[in-house]
Amino acid sequence: MSSNKMNAKSFLNALYKFRKRFSKIILIIDRAPWHRAKKVKKYLDKHRREIKIIWFPRGCPEMNPVEECWRQAKMEVNGGRVHESFEVMKEELMRFLKYKEFKQNMRKYLRP
Repeated sequence: MSSNKMNAKSFLNALYKFRKRFSKIILIIDRAPWHRAKKVKKYLDKHRREIKIIWFPRGCPEMNPVEECWRQAKMEVNGGRVHESFEVMKEELMRFLKYKEFKQNMRKYLRP
């Protein structure tokens, strides 16, 4: 298994690191499978005094700033082009995500 693949184990590892560094945490997350896994739910229940979860609403990707990053990547990397191979497209996407500085209006996402 790739070490950079997101799953429940890697999400729990990130949570452990957050808890070591911060006494109180507020996470705003989507409903990805690794965020909802049984062992993640168990961990979050155990640490509910230290970790507050705010879920993005279901069926509202426009409220998730990460979706805007994916939209920009799709337009820039694919943009209606056909890549010579999957590997070439993957390399271009990785380069784009590594060096792109996303500018977003966060007020759009932090509405009451």
